[in-house]
Amino acid sequence: MVGGIRLPEHSHCQYCGDPIPFGEEYCNNECRRKDALEEAAAKRKDYIFYGIAIATVAVILAVGYVL
Repeated sequence: MVGGIRLPEHSHCQYCGDPIPFGEEYCNNECRRKDALEEAAAKRKDYIFYGIAIATVAVILAVGYVL
């Protein structure tokens, strides 16, 4: 309790951080959609990174084998 004011039990939106009723994840469908799009973009970037890393290791091993 800060300064005698007690806030009702609540959560915060996982995307924008606005206060929402306790137990909910998002304040509206727009935040849910934006969060899903950002998560998909992050996964895509991870897959691209892993693909480039594997290709780089394969090229280094191939060059080492040839030389």
